[in-house]
Amino acid sequence: MTVPDDEKEFVDQILVEHNTRRERHNAPDLEYSEELSEMAQQWADKLAKQAHISFSELSGVGENITFFPPDIDAESVVEHWYQEHEKYEYETPGWQTGTNYFTQVIWRSTKEIGVGCAYVKKSHENDEDNTSCSNGSVCKSMTSLSSNGKLAAEGDKVIVAFYRPAGNNNRSGQFAANVWKPIH
Repeated sequence: MTVPDDEKEFVDQILVEHNTRRERHNAPDLEYSEELSEMAQQWADKLAKQAHISFSELSGVGENITFFPPDIDAESVVEHWYQEHEKYEYETPGWQTGTNYFTQVIWRSTKEIGVGCAYVKKSHENDEDNTSCSNGSVCKSMTSLSSNGKLAAEGDKVIVAFYRPAGNNNRSGQFAANVWKPIH
């Protein structure tokens, strides 16, 4: 299936927005991974079917997952994740509550990203009514999705970003080596 131009542009912009923020922290650019995007799409579809967010079972793959309004732009998605930088304490590097989206976005040793999405819709709608997602796959979803204990509204979009190698490794010295203060 060919990726529609507007969805391809969205995915391309997610990558650009990541790399713009990574540059602020002297982290190398991420590369787009078709394989990770396919896995991210499958995970988004699975989350939609199971009606809750859980951690992926993929070894060595990091993730950022959030529900957004359907008209969200790529810059706003990545900025939402990046905003956690305001809470991060660089002087005491390590796992810190409320900063894990941010640290995954800029994790220096991460090399690749893949993106998928699924749209929340009424559970009685059939598969023929599904809409196309960012990597051209068919999206499946339902209205009982939740993020942080809140129900997603019909039409909301779950965005899944998979990263390889995974960030947020809490082994000794990993946060200090991979999460640097902004240089500008």
